[in-house]
Amino acid sequence: MQGRQEYALSETGRSQAALRGQTLNAIFANEKRTSIQLFSSPQTRAKETSLIIATQIIAERIIAAEASCIEPVYLDELMEMDLGIWTGKTWEQVKNDSHWSAFMARSWDAIPGAESSDALYKRSLRLWTILRDLAIESGAQNIIAITHGGLIQWLVKTTFQCRSWFPLLPISNCGLFKLNVKPHQNEKSAYLCWEDINTPLPNQDSQPRGFPS
Repeated sequence: MQGRQEYALSETGRSQAALRGQTLNAIFANEKRTSIQLFSSPQTRAKETSLIIATQIIAERIIAAEASCIEPVYLDELMEMDLGIWTGKTWEQVKNDSHWSAFMARSWDAIPGAESSDALYKRSLRLWTILRDLAIESGAQNIIAITHGGLIQWLVKTTFQCRSWFPLLPISNCGLFKLNVKPHQNEKSAYLCWEDINTPLPNQDSQPRGFPS
């Protein structure tokens, strides 16, 4: 249960981040005029992931011939959710906790000190607004955001106006979530389509994690 605690990537994590960077680079390889902005949670594991991914994306194909890489921008809004009193615990430990039954019924809303579903919904809406405004300001056509499993749940849920923890989405290490957004010219709305939801790394055992059995 990592939550807001700081952890460095393992060697496996570093290789997975490099592989995801390669897959992203392949997506943009033939789009020389496509501009990209890279955002990341400031937490250590996400920061390291973003730097590895940045080195894998050949920026001269995308933004400018003189650029050597894309520089990540760190946003506090991309931090993982607060797991309250379960921060740092294992699944085996929490299954013996007095809050386990309530957790299975209400998810993290049942855990003292954990970030509530209402707070996560509002933070996700705020983050979408921030990313939209930064994209408009910079003219970037593509946004890459490196974040964490708990928040990803809510970034997807807000696009469906879902305020409940359940149902949960599968989350894999370095899973890819891709949202296509096409704003309307004359309306205050946009065409939204999730084109990828937790697309795993190629040739990797990317079994979703973090779900009790």
